[in-house]
Amino acid sequence: MIVRIHPEATFKTTAGFILLSRNGLLFILVFFLAAQAFCTSRPSVKSSSPREMHRTDLDSINMERLFQLSTFYCNYLGDMKTADSLCDEAIRIAEMSFRPELRLMAYFHYLEITDLQTDFEKAQKYGLKALELVKLLNNLNLEWRVYKNLAELYLSAERYNAALMYSYKAIGIAGAMEKNSLRVASYLLFARSLEGKKQKNEAHSYFLNAIELSEKIKDPLLMLDCYNQLSRFYSNNKMFEQSIKFKLKEGELTKKVFPNDKVKQMWVQWDLLSIERISGSLVDERNLQDLLTFSISRKANKLKLYTFALYRTYLIDAEKTDRLYDLYNREYPKELKDLAKKEPAIYYKLMAYFKEKEKASDSALFYFRKAEVLMPAESNKVKVSQFYYRFGQFLSRQGRNGEAIEKFHTAYNIAKEVPYFDLMLLSSSELEGLYYSMGDYQDAYLYSVTTRNLGDSINDMSRKEQMIINGINREQQVRDKINEEQKRESERMIRQKKTERNMMAVFVAFLFILSFVIFRNYRIQKKSNIRLDQEKKRSESLLLNILPGETAEELKQTGKAKAKHFAEVTVMFTDFKDFTQASEKMKADELVEEIHFYFSEFDRIVTRYGIEKIKTIGDSYMCVGGLPVYNDSHAKDVVSCALEFQEFMEVQKILRSHSGKTWFELRIGIHTGPVIAGIVGTRKFAYDIWGDTVNTASRMETSGEPGKVNISGATYEKVKDYFSCTYRGKVQAKHKGLVDMYFADQHS
Repeated sequence: MIVRIHPEATFKTTAGFILLSRNGLLFILVFFLAAQAFCTSRPSVKSSSPREMHRTDLDSINMERLFQLSTFYCNYLGDMKTADSLCDEAIRIAEMSFRPELRLMAYFHYLEITDLQTDFEKAQKYGLKALELVKLLNNLNLEWRVYKNLAELYLSAERYNAALMYSYKAIGIAGAMEKNSLRVASYLLFARSLEGKKQKNEAHSYFLNAIELSEKIKDPLLMLDCYNQLSRFYSNNKMFEQSIKFKLKEGELTKKVFPNDKVKQMWVQWDLLSIERISGSLVDERNLQDLLTFSISRKANKLKLYTFALYRTYLIDAEKTDRLYDLYNREYPKELKDLAKKEPAIYYKLMAYFKEKEKASDSALFYFRKAEVLMPAESNKVKVSQFYYRFGQFLSRQGRNGEAIEKFHTAYNIAKEVPYFDLMLLSSSELEGLYYSMGDYQDAYLYSVTTRNLGDSINDMSRKEQMIINGINREQQVRDKINEEQKRESERMIRQKKTERNMMAVFVAFLFILSFVIFRNYRIQKKSNIRLDQEKKRSESLLLNILPGETAEELKQTGKAKAKHFAEVTVMFTDFKDFTQASEKMKADELVEEIHFYFSEFDRIVTRYGIEKIKTIGDSYMCVGGLPVYNDSHAKDVVSCALEFQEFMEVQKILRSHSGKTWFELRIGIHTGPVIAGIVGTRKFAYDIWGDTVNTASRMETSGEPGKVNISGATYEKVKDYFSCTYRGKVQAKHKGLVDMYFADQHS
């Protein structure tokens, strides 16, 4: 996926000073601005006094200077750490001024300039502060901007339900203000949120709405953003021809809008090369060399860093280690030294490749292990999995099969978390071969089965992706304007070839019937050959679907599973408000479809948090954290899961109310304590839990309120440091008397 921020206009005067002595000047400037802000930030009794007005002007000027510097460091030099520090200083000045409009300006700039993924919690804090402030100012433009920034924030954290909610609110405000430019930006956010939710056809529709509206109002900057986003969307969905088409349109428009900004134009070239690499096309290294030469000569540090990263990734994927060695050791040795200081993990990996090329295997192993130490700090699980896969390949080449197996296992397990099926398949295949070479035929067989299953899964995914692509192409075709002359020509051709078409139809029908008969016989024969294998897989899959993996394995091995006592788990119950009354008005298939829709999303959320689903009873959903394998974070995981349940319900409420459909509200109750878990019955058996903790959790749900997460005092003690909790007092619970209850809310 292509992810970057295009550089904005460069600040020539500031840039000249920075390039002379960047760190020294930064220190002096920030010190001067901080001292000046401190001396002029005390509020006076009369806000309208000349001194107060002078102080406010100085605050605005100081903040503007810091904003310009942070933008330059972020977009031109690619120094996100310094940009973040400058934004923090601007926010400090704004908060000391006690002026809500200055604070809001500072929060906006932080959210719109810095890398939101670097410190999500801090960005979220500033975003929520901005949301509180904008409610006091009663300004729709500022309110839209807050929702836009919050949607961007949650998109960066892949929290698509929240992003969908805020982008939907942005669309509403843009419509109320009747501003098409805001509509376009809101459509793009809504489309990206839908894309994150895997609703790709709906996302594509909103992307096209945005492009059509931007072209209608002839806003070149919005058109550039639309072309860039749609190109990225097509690239992510492996529709590379369409992706390149829109990237070229972006490039042509960039030359018209920014004719003298060669850096912006070269960023488009970077995108095109990135698309070529992702698509598997042959990348012309001369274009990469040209990009490097340009970025170095223009001192466009961010473009240089991104180009080196793209070049490096391409050479590693293409297994051109010799070329990679020459690039860093002969052509650009200074870049290798800079990597050692700024990106030590990447430096160690490169040195490992280089030492192996030099046949210094001990040194290569040393650098691989140095890089491995830094891997936990890497947030991109795909990159971490790729590292362990290449580490395993190196160890395998050195004949260290036992260690290689360990690394391939790690690569497989990390890829499974994403999930990244291609890397799982490669790791499984390597494990199969290593186990076979070591004479461990049992494990070799197990991984051969895994490899085949992964291959089938990838084929299934490819078919589903092709269906999505077909849908996207159909919509694109529907939206294309048909030329009137082509339409008349088509009608003429239809009249001329009517007879030929009829004859062809008869022939095609015959071929279709013949093909159907042949295909049916083939399918019958194939099903006969694989029926027994399918039945075995189905029974094992069904067992894992109704029992935890550990319990299912125990049941298969011994024929029974012992009940277990868990000293502390966290139990959650949910229930839909007024579902019984609503269900009486619904048809049976509609009722089942509604329950399936909501519970399927709940299943996906609890799986992501490592929580065990126990059962559903009517419209009630029960799950528990901390079993069958105990963990210390079960209470925090369950409360986080519950809050995401409510986020999902809020989004559905907005979407369904907008389209006139029935929507529901959810009560959630949570309690922490001991339980006993095991299997009950001999026919249609089920995994269940018992104990007073279960009853208390159920009472928490019935004593709660729709849209809230009601937790007991025991759970509160476990999560009070992680969530904002509102004490409800002692609430009467059925058969429990007065119980301390709290409403859990967003992160503190």
